[in-house]
Amino acid sequence: MALKAAIIMSVISIVMLTIYGADSIMAINENLGIQNTAFLNTDVKTRGAIFGIMPAAMLVISFFITRKEPSRGLGILIISGGALMILGVGIIFALQGNAIPSEGKREFDAVVGIGIIIAILGGIKIKKSR
Repeated sequence: MALKAAIIMSVISIVMLTIYGADSIMAINENLGIQNTAFLNTDVKTRGAIFGIMPAAMLVISFFITRKEPSRGLGILIISGGALMILGVGIIFALQGNAIPSEGKREFDAVVGIGIIIAILGGIKIKKSR
């Protein structure tokens, strides 16, 4: 039962991260800047909390609630979520360049770090599944 819940949470997390990334990229491409949103009618902090922090937390929870259950599929989903976080930051940096303020860059560093940790957890899940 915990494995099914973890897989569902991981899929929801990936969908939420994808929506977050799409909104960020659209805002940048429409010259709204990184401090605005495109189709999500929220401020940037709310968007980050709902579509950034919650999915990251759900991916970590997915790992820990199934830590004794082997699942290669779940490991792949967790790695995918971590990779989306890392890739999203890379795309935003590529699109925005020097327009990102220094405090924003520090926040992006934290997101990359969290993405790396999540990807490592997915790797551990796969390794334990062998």
